[in-house]
Amino acid sequence: SWLTGTSSDDNIKPTRITDIYKKSVKKGGEISEWKENRIVVPNDPELNQVLGGGIMPGSLVLLGGDPGVGKSTLLLQTACSVASLAIPARGIGMGLDKNHGDLDETTEGGSGGPVLYVSGEENERQIASRAASLGIQQSELFLFCETNADLIADVVVSLSPGYSGHSDGDHTEIPSRQTQKLPSLVIIDSIQTMACESAGNSAPGGLTQVRECVGLFLRLAKTTSVPIILVGHVTKGGGVAGPRTVEHMVDAVLYLEGCGDLGNGGRLRMLRSTKNRFGSSQEVGVYEMITNMGLECDINTKAGRLLPVSDPSSMLLANRFDTEDSEGCAISLVLEGIRALTVEIQALVSPCAGFSTGGGRRIVNGLPLSRLSLIIAVLHKRCGVSFHKQDVYLNVVGGINLGGRSNSNKDDGSGFDLAVAISLVSSLTNIPVRADTAFVGEIGLLGEIRSIPSVEKRINEAKRMGFSRIIVPPHHANKLKSRQRKRNYNKSAGIECIECHKLIDAINSGLVAKLPKKTNRRGSYTRNTKESSKMHLKN
Repeated sequence: SWLTGTSSDDNIKPTRITDIYKKSVKKGGEISEWKENRIVVPNDPELNQVLGGGIMPGSLVLLGGDPGVGKSTLLLQTACSVASLAIPARGIGMGLDKNHGDLDETTEGGSGGPVLYVSGEENERQIASRAASLGIQQSELFLFCETNADLIADVVVSLSPGYSGHSDGDHTEIPSRQTQKLPSLVIIDSIQTMACESAGNSAPGGLTQVRECVGLFLRLAKTTSVPIILVGHVTKGGGVAGPRTVEHMVDAVLYLEGCGDLGNGGRLRMLRSTKNRFGSSQEVGVYEMITNMGLECDINTKAGRLLPVSDPSSMLLANRFDTEDSEGCAISLVLEGIRALTVEIQALVSPCAGFSTGGGRRIVNGLPLSRLSLIIAVLHKRCGVSFHKQDVYLNVVGGINLGGRSNSNKDDGSGFDLAVAISLVSSLTNIPVRADTAFVGEIGLLGEIRSIPSVEKRINEAKRMGFSRIIVPPHHANKLKSRQRKRNYNKSAGIECIECHKLIDAINSGLVAKLPKKTNRRGSYTRNTKESSKMHLKN
């Protein structure tokens, strides 16, 4: 058995939860003083935030993502950072070790065990080659290339202090018996390449093998309190390959996603949490893939590394000309997880090329085509702005996917609708959008601006990014008062909040000039509609 040599208690019985509190809280302390001994990954606040404050001891985490998105790179960096915690702190006057470049000023050396990186897809030299290109040099990072899950469990248990059993894991170097510690982190890359005896003769990657191997690593993590991160392959639909039971067994499910090839050259990555027993399941971490700029750089900016982005809004608006009013360009604030991001939406409306009897082409990148069709229909029906025989091209700058499959925040609604409508009307009428204005709101079928969650959070983000005006839907608390007034000046927040009930009012407030009157805009369409209605009533 993979548990051979571990100490066990024959008198197994339930434990009072208050007894567990007493062991973890200082004498005379309150339960509120409970402190979790999480592993805070140095130099990666995004991962710590997504996991709820760091890696929980004994947790089992599943990481999925498309091929080539950077799963192995992220975990190799994480292994290097956690391994730096196991290096003894240097004495006063001994200087800094160049090999330990990932240590920051808040890191306490010698506080954990080594890190074991297990790969079933690469050999040691291939992993070392990738690590060298990332500038990783950690003596406490161990590589182990093996696909036998039982043997991997034996190697982990054999590192336990006082272990007296025999391990078949002679393939890898382990610390001496006097100084050895349990690994502070184990990474399995990937779970689809593993096989164990309890699954019989089924092939690796099959439903039975994946389920049994996950169960084995689950027992290993809970018994030894060693956190384990599993890499999972994904299917065409984007889910983790294998039985759905796997996602129920693990403690956290993370997805690393790329954000297209637009704007930022496909360098943006988002780490989403869809399940987390030890934190929020709506957290999102943002990373930037560093490209080779041909310049000398330090270890944290080497080409190929994933660099945490603490201010993604500034990154997404880095190339925007915020001092000029532009046609077909509007700024919206969306929720990614629980943080608000500013995104730039660009629209181009032009007459159909050549002979066309239809309504024109609709090319969209970054949001569902069905949502664009709905907004165009509302603009035509409720505002008299027709896109007949017009080609419409819409793009969300930076490759952010709004409302698509990768957007896991279901509570965000369609807060980007208003910015889409403003950019479309601006490009069609050649009236620029005010550069100092941001737009937030969902468009209803009656042409009204509907409320969305976390409006205050979006307003604060717009203020932080330097916008002086923001158009928002009516707040729930001020809905009755807002019907008598369209504008609500919030001077204490330092930003002008314009509350609009109707889409046409929001358009006129967001453009540098108001649209023509309704009769001029709709022309014969309105008259024909009224005449046909009268004739229908007479008949």
